[in-house]
Amino acid sequence: MNKSIEFRNCKNTFMAKNKLNFALTALLQILVTAVTISLAYVLMVVVQSMEQKDTAMFFQSLIYIGIIMVSFLLFSTLLKTIKNNYIKKALAQFKKYIFKKILDKSVGEFSGELSGKIISLFSNDLNSIELNYLSGTIMIISYIFMFIVTIAAMALINVTIMLCVLGICIIPVLASLVFGKKLMKKEKETSIENEGFIEQIRDLLGGFYVIKSFKAEKEVINLFGNQNFILEEAKRGRRDANDIMTMTAQLSSVLVLVVILILGIIFIFQETMTIATVIACIQLSNHVVDPTKFLLPLITNRRAASVLINKIADVVEYHEDTGEKTKISRIDNSIKLSELTVKYEKDKVALKNVNLEFKKGKSYALVGGSGSGKSTLLKLLMGYFNDYQGTAKYDDNEIIDIDLDSLYDVVAVVQQNVFLFDKSIKDNITMFKEFTEEEIDQAVLVSGLSSLISEKGMEYTCGENGCNLSGGEKQRVSIARCLIKGTPVLLMDEATASLDNATAFQVENDILDMDMLTRIIVTHRLQEQLLNKYDEIIVLKDGALEEQGGFDNLMNAKGYFYSLYNVANANANANDNAHLAKEVK
Repeated sequence: MNKSIEFRNCKNTFMAKNKLNFALTALLQILVTAVTISLAYVLMVVVQSMEQKDTAMFFQSLIYIGIIMVSFLLFSTLLKTIKNNYIKKALAQFKKYIFKKILDKSVGEFSGELSGKIISLFSNDLNSIELNYLSGTIMIISYIFMFIVTIAAMALINVTIMLCVLGICIIPVLASLVFGKKLMKKEKETSIENEGFIEQIRDLLGGFYVIKSFKAEKEVINLFGNQNFILEEAKRGRRDANDIMTMTAQLSSVLVLVVILILGIIFIFQETMTIATVIACIQLSNHVVDPTKFLLPLITNRRAASVLINKIADVVEYHEDTGEKTKISRIDNSIKLSELTVKYEKDKVALKNVNLEFKKGKSYALVGGSGSGKSTLLKLLMGYFNDYQGTAKYDDNEIIDIDLDSLYDVVAVVQQNVFLFDKSIKDNITMFKEFTEEEIDQAVLVSGLSSLISEKGMEYTCGENGCNLSGGEKQRVSIARCLIKGTPVLLMDEATASLDNATAFQVENDILDMDMLTRIIVTHRLQEQLLNKYDEIIVLKDGALEEQGGFDNLMNAKGYFYSLYNVANANANANDNAHLAKEVK
């Protein structure tokens, strides 16, 4: 999608089903401004009544003041309510649209860098958009109306004073032209630096335990300090540009008052003006001064906020090819990889020349050392990569040609790192979708969650990212979440690593006993009783296929798998002996 189109789409969300609120807000703002300006006329009448000692005129002016006060109170109250409703709806719709566009991105497009931009978007950028774009637009309308009406009223009193005031108002206009672009540039720089700052905070907090264990506090403080200084320097530059425009506007407001006083005195001496009309001009000058002070900075800040909206449009713009994709609903034969090579970076090969076939309804164990490519292989099968070499097909459909929404109806993955919502166990299992009680109970049973549910119940709140559950409990919820989908293909990436031995064995064994399910399971628990139940064991080493076959065949071959198995079991026995000794002690 063209970025300018996405930019317009973003702005249009503010007005979607919100035009009436905006129109009423603008109208009420104008009415409040008109009532405020009318005070100058009333003040002139009061002074004239004093000059002429006219009691009737004085009491008439008091009636005008009462009408103005009631009108101001009524219009201001309505303005507050409708304006806040307009901004509330505009922001809610905008944020929902942006978040939907983010969720429309593929897993491959999503990255840590993008997440930092998104966090900045929902904090710093949105605050600026609310203040400078939404509220700013209303205030710009108000000040434009105020300026036009005030200049017209001043012209009725004295054209010379009006022309002089207009001349002085050119000063802040010139300042805005000079420093406005600088402010827009500084606003964008501040947003970019804020993204980097937030990303750094997230990384540093994520590595808190590493920082403490390596006693790297001093070095990390230096890193933080440098990024913090850069951000605050960018913000200082933004404030400088804004302050210069404000100072220029304030200077012009003082000049307006001085000019009116000087000309007013001259015209009074010439008997072409009265004290009442001079006071009226002085009162009106406040309504020229305020637009002079605030209108151009508001316009500049609105343009700067518009730059942020454009930046947001760039973040959420959907880059992935939206051409026609193949939809699948099942696999009829197999998943087949031929001469498959995957690279994370230009020279870093994660998988190389892999040839494998996963047949429908069969179970496969993926084993190998750290960095052997097991997790990469599962990510590939989930459609995370678009730039692999060779072929990777579900039946006759190349993965890169498959619609990912339909792929995720066929494949479910249980990962080692589990994310849970701060909702009930049931919501985290069902992912807020509807399932029968029988389907939920079966998923709970196979995933080993029965005892947890008996103890805490299905409505027990998991806490932020599952903080109310243990690592093993979180993992079982994740397994149940995948099982309840009922997909024909199940991928598991070290899914039982955080479970105790007995529960891990039971969960894996139950999954291997399930019929009509294609299972591809990355495991580090090399237990003979379980490994014998797999149709095939696939051994990866340094991204390449090292061996494959049944448990007995691989053990008899006494190759790489044989070594892995013996090392794993030796470590397991050592851990069991250490645990037993600790209990005896």
